[in-house]
Amino acid sequence: MTIIRKNSYLILFFALIMVFTFYAILSHNTNSAQMSQVEIEEGDTLWTLAESFSGTTPHHEWIENIMKENNLSTSKIIAGQSLKIPSDHLKFAPDETTKFAGDSE
Repeated sequence: MTIIRKNSYLILFFALIMVFTFYAILSHNTNSAQMSQVEIEEGDTLWTLAESFSGTTPHHEWIENIMKENNLSTSKIIAGQSLKIPSDHLKFAPDETTKFAGDSE
């Protein structure tokens, strides 16, 4: 019992470290996907976005997930709107205006 009394601050310190460690582990959800913002352009629909970004996920499931993630009540989207899309679904391709070193003109 005297050991506990002599080291009470040390025991309290380690207990706080344990509490903060468990909080950090539980609050960090590793299953959630990293999200990226995609700006909607004229003529875009959720179906055309699904064709580009859904990967192996069926289009209708991908659209339902995007609607839920962006709090959309309908599938209607408008130009200029930004949508959150999982980053692992984005396909990055350089556009035609990008010039790389070694590209000849």
